[in-house]
Amino acid sequence: MLGAEPLKTGDNGGNGRYLFPALDQRTGADSTWADTLDTLRAPREREQKFWDWRRSSPIRPVVFEDPGVVTEEVVQLHLEHRVVQRLLGRFTAQGFVHHDLSRACMAQSSDAVARVVLIGRLALYGPGAARLHEELVPISARWIDPVVRKGALVPYAREAHTRTLTLLNASFLEKHARTVPGEIVRQLQASAARDMDELLPQLEKRAEEHAAEAVTALGKRAQAESTAMKEILETQKKHIDQTVEKYGTDSQMTFGFREDELRQLDANRKYWQKRLTELRHELETEPQRIRGQYQVLARRIEPVGLVYLWPVMR
Repeated sequence: MLGAEPLKTGDNGGNGRYLFPALDQRTGADSTWADTLDTLRAPREREQKFWDWRRSSPIRPVVFEDPGVVTEEVVQLHLEHRVVQRLLGRFTAQGFVHHDLSRACMAQSSDAVARVVLIGRLALYGPGAARLHEELVPISARWIDPVVRKGALVPYAREAHTRTLTLLNASFLEKHARTVPGEIVRQLQASAARDMDELLPQLEKRAEEHAAEAVTALGKRAQAESTAMKEILETQKKHIDQTVEKYGTDSQMTFGFREDELRQLDANRKYWQKRLTELRHELETEPQRIRGQYQVLARRIEPVGLVYLWPVMR
């Protein structure tokens, strides 16, 4: 999407190290990538000048698995790393609203049945486009060759669907899958568009069910937080009321106070009255404001990927 070069295998034998492209130095590149790529450089010395540090500290190779030793020669990329977060930001911020992302993949399983999984993303938004909830919603079915398919794909029921997801998760750990003939790959590529069209209505229906559950959960959380806020405000009000009652008019409590202490007490009394007025207002508005923050104003359901689970070729 950025028009950048892909990762390249490191110079020392391809031992899991990859060279990261200089995304900030391409023609027409976004200059803000320079700051992001700084996280791949060696740490800057305290007295070292910034530009000298950039010039003398090249971007280090990256790895995706724990190298097993503590070293500053490489940078291990993980989901919370700033570079990864920026790359994934395009997906989480805009998703597939422009229909410019299209992903399908194939995994292999020990099961004898060919299966297909359509994965969708459900996002619920509140006031100010705040993202209140987000989750991936999968729907699965037995894959049938379109040549012999008599109708639309039928989504699996709960038990078969759970079995499919278990096989999918297990396939992530399989590092010795066998090569799939090109004929099968081309067959699945030709079928992908139709498979998604047939499963998409069912995915949207299931996502609506998940959305209803999420709205209920958000409502419970809103009620709990608004109740907690009300209790906090009431506790503050009770404490100030007790303090006002103690120091409000009884001159005996101020006997022996110095002049500066009396001035401070007078300032405190004014503040207490002001704060009590604010608390009475906040007791009416704050719980309602918190509940409003959890109100779902918009939702988005979109497909994000198509996965084929193909039996391992013996």
